Amino acid sequence: MPSKENYQKNYKKLYKSASVYKVDKDKQKIKLPMLIGTPILLIALKYLIIAFVALGKGESFYFLSSGVIFALFIVSFMLLRHGESLEIIYNKSKYAKHSKYPYKTMGAIALSMATTYSAYLGSYSWFSSLMLGVSVLVGWYMYYGFDPRVDKIDGYDNDKSAQRIMTLLVKANEDIEDIKDYAKSMNSTSTAKLTREMAEEFEKIVQHIENEPDDYDKARKYLVSYLGELKDMSETFAKLDAKDKTNSVVLAFEDTLTQSIKKLKAQYDKLLDDDILNLDIKLSVMKRRLKDEE
Repeated sequence: MPSKENYQKNYKKLYKSASVYKVDKDKQKIKLPMLIGTPILLIALKYLIIAFVALGKGESFYFLSSGVIFALFIVSFMLLRHGESLEIIYNKSKYAKHSKYPYKTMGAIALSMATTYSAYLGSYSWFSSLMLGVSVLVGWYMYYGFDPRVDKIDGYDNDKSAQRIMTLLVKANEDIEDIKDYAKSMNSTSTAKLTREMAEEFEKIVQHIENEPDDYDKARKYLVSYLGELKDMSETFAKLDAKDKTNSVVLAFEDTLTQSIKKLKAQYDKLLDDDILNLDIKLSVMKRRLKDEE
């Protein structure tokens, strides 16, 4: 059972960024309300009781049939909750790839099959049973909906480009969170402050790339090489901080952090300046075009 602190950390990590690309990987970070799917579970328990009653009476057909219906209800319940978890991540993310499988839709089909078979065993005709199954599908769609099947990658050239960039940003956000955690364990107040400031500068670059994917190549080296190296150094220093160390090590590390922060701020300003330049060019071109149309 994950601790409350770990859960809050994962929740914050998930929603503070729009960088979720493959929602399937992040399902475990979502805590769904218990009521979602509970009616399905309660009905399933009814058929479990019926199965045991049939077993006690020696009615093997009704025991097996009730067992199958119970299993379909449980499968529907699990698929619904899994699909709802993935959809929450999808909806909260600015960019996301739809889940690999349509879990909620499969859950609806399982529930429809259970309803159809149950109605037929209850002396309904096949046609009436099928209509009840269809009505369950319609009701499911109206209440729960089906799975999103469209990738949210507006602003990217194609799916491959989105995967390449968003995978990097997800990793970058994880590294940034790790750096912040290392800063919390540092005894030196000044070092911890500089470490957090460095992490915040990386965050600004990540957020910029999320909003302006075209700038990915300009900041890639910072997020791939520098971020990883500085994360490793922060981890090493945090371990050394618990031991005896010379003041020169602290000063050297703080100097590295200070220089890194300056470079990161310069890189972020450059990204903004390039955006302004690009906007100026676009406005100039449009202004000239409008003038030609007069």
